[in-house]
Amino acid sequence: MDIQFVSSADLTPTQRAAILDLCNAAYEEEMSPYLSDIGPGLHALGTVDGALVSHALLVERWLESPALPLMRTSYVELVATHPDRQRRGYGSQLMRALEPRMAPCVIGALSPSDPAFYARLGWELWRGPLAVRTAAGVEPSPPDEEVMVLRLPETPAALDLDAPLSIEWRPGEVW
Repeated sequence: MDIQFVSSADLTPTQRAAILDLCNAAYEEEMSPYLSDIGPGLHALGTVDGALVSHALLVERWLESPALPLMRTSYVELVATHPDRQRRGYGSQLMRALEPRMAPCVIGALSPSDPAFYARLGWELWRGPLAVRTAAGVEPSPPDEEVMVLRLPETPAALDLDAPLSIEWRPGEVW
């Protein structure tokens, strides 16, 4: 698989359409609202024989845990591999290729659809309570929300996976 990194601003209409087609097929729903709400960021495009087979998007977010400073976060979104190409290692290969691109940030994070997939790649499930920072204050996240983090070279040693964790509000899916 060939991997190319493209900023949201530099996506061609053809690339954007291919990302939407791939994500629609992988998630079995219309994903164009999500793509509009969560950018801009850096898209990882995995192609085989010129066809897009795997995708992920890195966006900058800010996580906060009470005992630590605000953490600049590489937040991973829209991880998808075409259903006809799943279980061949493309998603794992793409996620590993993203790690060096996360280094300017303190930590990596994502909301997993399959925690076991990400755990195999070194991601850890956050066990503490989750919340969202809004203009009105900090509000608890729904109890079914899950977040995983990836420790990066700058991740604080004192990171406590059982502590509260919050993220800034945004339209659409907050986590």
